[in-house]
Amino acid sequence: MRSQFDNPMGIEDGVAKACGELGWEGPEVEAIVTVTITQKGEKLVGTASSPPNFDAPEDEWMLEVTPTPSNKKFKKGAAHAHGIIHAIAGNTVNVFTWDQEIELDPDVADET
Repeated sequence: MRSQFDNPMGIEDGVAKACGELGWEGPEVEAIVTVTITQKGEKLVGTASSPPNFDAPEDEWMLEVTPTPSNKKFKKGAAHAHGIIHAIAGNTVNVFTWDQEIELDPDVADET
């Protein structure tokens, strides 16, 4: 499994719209995605995780990431994103992690 965050990443009403491609490998049939977004300048962090699970051959995952505390909002600007995908392949689970510097931008069109 391989993936990266779409960059820039959209935000709507302070909620990050994290998404990226799913790069299936071999016998992988299902993916569970977890995402953490950190906006250090704003002292914000948020995490989102499947469900929904994503099944092969879906080509994209998407999760809404709400910052904690919930009364705060992500803002336009630099952020750090960390992703974990657990890809199920038969009786095994392949784990793929990555880190990426991103820009949060409310002007990015939501493709859903």
